[in-house]
Order: sequence, then C-alpha cells, then structure tokens
Amino acid sequence: MIDTPAELKARYPYQFSGPIISMSFARGWFQIFVLLCEEIDVALGENKRGFHWTQLKEKFGVVRAYYGLEKGFLDREPVLRDRLMELKTTAESRSSRICAACGDPGKLDPATGWLIALCPMHRAQQLDGMLESFWLKDHEAGP
Repeated sequence: MIDTPAELKARYPYQFSGPIISMSFARGWFQIFVLLCEEIDVALGENKRGFHWTQLKEKFGVVRAYYGLEKGFLDREPVLRDRLMELKTTAESRSSRICAACGDPGKLDPATGWLIALCPMHRAQQLDGMLESFWLKDHEAGP
C-alpha cells in the first residue's frame, strides 16, 4: 500500500517527471489519487506517452487534477484520451463525497463559506474554527 506522496512518486516516477505547477495532497483524498495513478498506469500500458501530472489541487471543494502528454497524442489515440479523461473525472467526482481531512464519507456544504467535502466531525471543527490543516507533505501518510 502506498501511504505517502514520496512513495507514490517513487512508484510512478514518470507521472511526476514533467513540468509541475503545483501538487497539493489532501490527507483524506490521497488514496483517491493513488488509485487514479494506478489506473492511469494500467491504461497507458508499456508506452507512457509522456504522461505527467502538471497540477493537483482543490478547486470548488473537490480534487482537480491536470496532466500533460506527448505532442499530438490527443489526435492520434482518441480512445485512450477519452479513457484518461474518464478516469480523471471519476476521481474528481469521488472526492466530492469523501472528507478531505480524513477519508471518511463526507459532503460539500456551500453554507459554511469554504466549499470543501468534509465529514460531520471535520465540518463541526471547521465551523468552530478548529479544523487543522490536512495537506500532506511528501513524507506524511494519508488516512
């Protein structure tokens, strides 16, 4: 099992070898991203086609993942292109139902000011101003 961003980067180095804008791993969403990396690796097969993550962040309360590929790939392999987009979209959607802080079931609640998927316990902490940072550093473990 992959527990830290450093382990993930070591397992799939090609996915983190291109130009990267930023990488932010929410503790509760980390295993969603691990699964996405595994699925991308399988979908690509032997030829990795220059695939690399360019940005991973939270936007509008859910994971947003952006990637780059070798030039011309989008035109040459439309079936694989669509599969990669489907995998990415599924992971982003999944994060809307998972607490970003702990990985338990959660939901988006726009009434609280900061739109982020949280479980009831972490939502209460957010409302009380007591929610601690849940962004992982390279050697910190997810849930």
